[in-house]
Amino acid sequence: MKKRFLGYPNWWGEMPMAVYTFIEKHDWEGKTIVPFCTHEGSGLSGTERRIQSACTGAKVLKGLAVRGSAAQHEQESVRKSVSSWLEKLHL
Repeated sequence: MKKRFLGYPNWWGEMPMAVYTFIEKHDWEGKTIVPFCTHEGSGLSGTERRIQSACTGAKVLKGLAVRGSAAQHEQESVRKSVSSWLEKLHL
């Protein structure tokens, strides 16, 4: 199965409409989606479920949410979180 990483900012618990437009324009059948986002308090907020609903035929793996402020100011810590997440997904 081909894996596709899908990154987005999570704004007030929701993906930007541009991400939905991108999703709608592609065929996700037989693909695996690996979601990740930046946020400032809302985490993934159910976006994994919404991605699963919008991407018919795809498998959606456990996503990663990173605080945007941490990505800017705590890069080594975030790097470790990303590495750990990828290892758990066997990627």
